[in-house]
Amino acid sequence: MFTFTFTLRRSLLISAAAALAFPCAALAQNFPSKPIRLVVPFPAGGPSDTTARAIAAGLGQKLGQPVVVENKPGAGAIVGSEAVLQQPADGHTLLMASNVVSTGKWLYPAMSFDPLREFRSVAGVFKSPHQVVVAPGFKGTGIQDLIRMAKEKGAAMNYASSGAGTMPHLGAERFKQVVGVEMTPIPYRGSAPALTAVLAGEVPVYFDIEFSAQSMLKFGKLRSLGVTSLERSPQFPDVPTLDEQGVKGFELYSWFGIVARAGTPDAIVQKLNASINEAMQEPDFKTRLAALGAQPIGGSPAVFQKMIESDSALWGGVIKKAKIQLD
Repeated sequence: MFTFTFTLRRSLLISAAAALAFPCAALAQNFPSKPIRLVVPFPAGGPSDTTARAIAAGLGQKLGQPVVVENKPGAGAIVGSEAVLQQPADGHTLLMASNVVSTGKWLYPAMSFDPLREFRSVAGVFKSPHQVVVAPGFKGTGIQDLIRMAKEKGAAMNYASSGAGTMPHLGAERFKQVVGVEMTPIPYRGSAPALTAVLAGEVPVYFDIEFSAQSMLKFGKLRSLGVTSLERSPQFPDVPTLDEQGVKGFELYSWFGIVARAGTPDAIVQKLNASINEAMQEPDFKTRLAALGAQPIGGSPAVFQKMIESDSALWGGVIKKAKIQLD
């Protein structure tokens, strides 16, 4: 009797589990049922937009539905993020995320949503280190020269940023905190104006994302005092890391990946993740990534989520210490 009851109970449990699993499997099998919107919360032509368009075509082929890139810039990525949050959590509207997902709640205390709670990771795409760029006439060859100059000038030492709260701004603020110097940010409306300002001698230094600065560096219009990865960049093997130059353990990356609304079913997230990882293996995408000097992230949603959370803890501390708050 006991054996019969146990067997019956076990059978019922297996049947119940199968019944629960069936809708999830059906969801994944039927997804996507229409074109997917990939919202970029920044203007066209920037790194986030470039990344989105690089991955969209391959992802659409893998999923059998077009992936349409939509630019919705404004308010430091808040406009685009809110546009995604207004749509159903069914995987058909995604956000091309950047470090802003990690920094947003620290930069905008009055933000109406918490990016870490209201989005879930789908897949990391790539990360790019920054280069500490200066004009050719800069009186120094390495990062220690910049530190010496900053200690001599104090707050009179300026640096360019591509806008308050951007990674070039936050990266420079972290650098100040790590090495113990004072420098004053001079904000510009994007990376191109900031690079132009350095070239013109308006400001001496800029912590720019590598793939933004690479053309000026390769043609000798600007020089690099160091790269912010722990290993040298394949694009610039002669440029030493900050770690090599005595700023031990210093890392600064801009990263890009795809997130969905929290509540999007696991089966759909897993299908999207697998398709994105496959698209990243396509030769065309790999070529684009190599040209950008970027490092692929890939892997599971959990890998990307851990990266987002670690990034949030790091930059939360930097932002609090620097007392940066944006409206």
